[in-house]
Amino acid sequence: MARKSRVRLISIIFALIIGLLIGNYLSEIKYMEERERIKVELAEKNKRIEELNELVEDLQAWLEGNTTIYSEKIALLEEHITDLEKQLRIKILGVYFSPRGGCADAIISWINRANTSIYILIYSFTLDSIGKAIIEAYSRGVDVKAVFEKSQITQYSEYWRLRDAGIPVRNDTNHESMHHKVVIIDGEIVITGSYNWSKTAEEKNNENLIIIRSKDIAEIYREEFEKIWDKSV
Repeated sequence: MARKSRVRLISIIFALIIGLLIGNYLSEIKYMEERERIKVELAEKNKRIEELNELVEDLQAWLEGNTTIYSEKIALLEEHITDLEKQLRIKILGVYFSPRGGCADAIISWINRANTSIYILIYSFTLDSIGKAIIEAYSRGVDVKAVFEKSQITQYSEYWRLRDAGIPVRNDTNHESMHHKVVIIDGEIVITGSYNWSKTAEEKNNENLIIIRSKDIAEIYREEFEKIWDKSV
């Protein structure tokens, strides 16, 4: 009987390992597909920039002496080029899916790399592992601020641990919900998606997480953070 039990236990463990490997493999396939799609989009945008540059040069040559009439059109084209160039500066550093797709590990990894600032807007935050990483970052001198959705500040919320560690934390005053799941790191990295920082999101829910490197996008998210932070208590 003991031998049969051991064989059954080994079979279960083996099945779990195979399941995890398959899950990781499928997540990697999704990530590779997303990366290839983004590469194609960037190539298309780069080609479009070249076409627009050629068009601007042709217009400028043709419109010598008539720049006053067509200056507005040229300015719009140049603005469009600038927007496209900003898009080319965007880099996708990772795409993750739960359950058990590496979302929590990815967040912790980037928090551990933070040098200057970590600004957080979070709906549900109960994962001790992420809370520990944030406290450690604060301890090494990183500027940390966090806004929590007030309805989710329960006895299990990491709000209390962060507050007790001296980290400036606030709860949202929106009478509806502050449903963001965002962290902005060093004014350049944005981590966002549907993924809450909770055990349910990590182990049960179908969630998504994307990591973006872009100072332009980070600044937009920082402005949203500051707006909510200023209204929070």
